[in-house]
Amino acid sequence: MINKVFIGAAISIAAIIAGCAATSNIDEDNNLDYTVQQVSKTAATLKDYNNIPRSIAHGKTDWRFVSYRDWTSGFWPGILWYAYEYTQEEQWKAKADSFSRALFPLVDSSAIDHDLGFQVFCSIGNGYRLTGNPEYKNILLRAADTLSKLYNPKVGTILSWPRQVPGADYPLRHNTIMDNMINLELLFWASKNGGGKHLYDIAVKHAETTMNNHFRPDYTSYHVVVYDTATGKKVKGITHQGYSDSSMWARGQS
Repeated sequence: MINKVFIGAAISIAAIIAGCAATSNIDEDNNLDYTVQQVSKTAATLKDYNNIPRSIAHGKTDWRFVSYRDWTSGFWPGILWYAYEYTQEEQWKAKADSFSRALFPLVDSSAIDHDLGFQVFCSIGNGYRLTGNPEYKNILLRAADTLSKLYNPKVGTILSWPRQVPGADYPLRHNTIMDNMINLELLFWASKNGGGKHLYDIAVKHAETTMNNHFRPDYTSYHVVVYDTATGKKVKGITHQGYSDSSMWARGQS
């Protein structure tokens, strides 16, 4: 028995060492250089800062463009900020700034959904991290306040979609999706950088409520949990974009 245990442990350790050795052979600079080349190709096709590249359909070669209101709008300016961080070239800083500014109007009206958090934090958040521009900080703090308006203290979570979604019974019901957790980063950051403590409290309560209600006994997660808006009680768990109400929302397991 001792020999089997020893051999098993030795094999496991060898596998770990081999894995680490393989990882060390990755050429980070080469991969990042290639990434910047691809970013350059995309940037060369863009005519203005109001059309943000989102995706390329299967079998196609042209980008699908979206407006600043699309939930993916912060990813492209975020990529540009990373290109600037790696290369330190001013051209990327200028492009990142322009595309980030295209998102500024997001804070001038009521939040259309919970995605506001990562829309601005991927883009303007990286801009502030790399430049310290106080204008960016102001936008981030305003965005956090706007996002916090979707919080329902009876429920203890941020409303994900303030609109009709199949099965969610809005506005009688309050819907919260697992993906909403990604947006808490903005609230935590804001609470430490000039925003009120209430932003921290909202983020913590949202996380606790999600932990208590989004997981089944087998630890798989629902995509959406629907609560009673008035009482805050959990009504049901459903899906909006997954396979079925009883299926696992894979993104929630990560």
